[in-house]
Amino acid sequence: MRKPTINMLLALLLAGGLAACDESSVVGPDDGLEQTILEALVDEDLSDAILADVEAAFAGVASAPAPTGGALFAEPDPDAVDDARALLEQAREKFRQARQAWIRGERAEAAALAEEARLLVAEALVMVFGDEAYFRLLERVDHIITWLEENVDEESSELLDRIRALKTSAEALYQDYVVSGLDSDLIAATEQLLLAVHLGFRERVHHRRHEMVMHARHSFFMASLALQLVEEVTVGEFTPEQQRVYNHAQYLLASAGLALEAERYRLSLALSHGVVNLCLVILMLDPDLPDNGILAMIEVSDIAIDAAEAAVADLPADAFLVRLLDYVKLLQTRAIQISDTQPRRAVHILWHVSLTAQAIVEMASVT
Repeated sequence: MRKPTINMLLALLLAGGLAACDESSVVGPDDGLEQTILEALVDEDLSDAILADVEAAFAGVASAPAPTGGALFAEPDPDAVDDARALLEQAREKFRQARQAWIRGERAEAAALAEEARLLVAEALVMVFGDEAYFRLLERVDHIITWLEENVDEESSELLDRIRALKTSAEALYQDYVVSGLDSDLIAATEQLLLAVHLGFRERVHHRRHEMVMHARHSFFMASLALQLVEEVTVGEFTPEQQRVYNHAQYLLASAGLALEAERYRLSLALSHGVVNLCLVILMLDPDLPDNGILAMIEVSDIAIDAAEAAVADLPADAFLVRLLDYVKLLQTRAIQISDTQPRRAVHILWHVSLTAQAIVEMASVT
């Protein structure tokens, strides 16, 4: 039923050409890691991506079904959304001020204003979601770390160590919250994870900086496919938690599409990557997943790879889709090798394997 939409996206992708939209950094390669991080923090596309992501989460609350009991977390407070959105507007202004300070060369002020903005965003999330905000972001940061450590983009990450350190800091701050019960500790922990996601967006955009138009279109297609795939592999009905994340992903995909239409390719790419990230969270929240989730995900990836092999059977060995499938098989092998010792990481990789193999099937059908 959804095939025509996917084919339209593929037609757009394949017809889009390879024109570069290389929005060069104002920071040179020798200016140091801290300057690279600060540049990311005042980047308008990346800060807008964080704000759009959180706004999509709030929109998802309004359209989620009524709770059925047995939830892992207290239900979000929809009555708090208006107040939380007001905090987002304050954060937007702080991000704008941070960019202005950066332009003036006032680096310390820019960093402080960007931190104030993130704390406002974290406060808004905690106001609506409580500690669910922390745990959902933690799951997403785990996925980002796996993505970067396993070189899924086939390019090393210069910010990986900082993202790891932010996760460790967030976990320590959350333990402070467990002891103190103070919202300020929960907000501080959530802010550290928001910064990790922000830097994860930067790495995704940076790794795709060449031929940005094509990559933005491709990422939007992959995000659309991710929403379909998670529906197919999730067992039974969504739980209330899953439904909220699913709604969040749907709204974020719509925002990515609007950014693409507006030719804000870097923003669209970051938002599309967020959708794929959220779809994995939905999968990890599945209470009906068999006890050995690894075996279930291996089966899903095997089915997707078999379909991809059939789809490219008539293509030459050096064709792009054939080479992409070869790389996907290597990733699956890697995931199986570590499945006993690092099961969560293996599931993260197998999700990417399944999604990419399914994308190969769709792309082969229109080439």
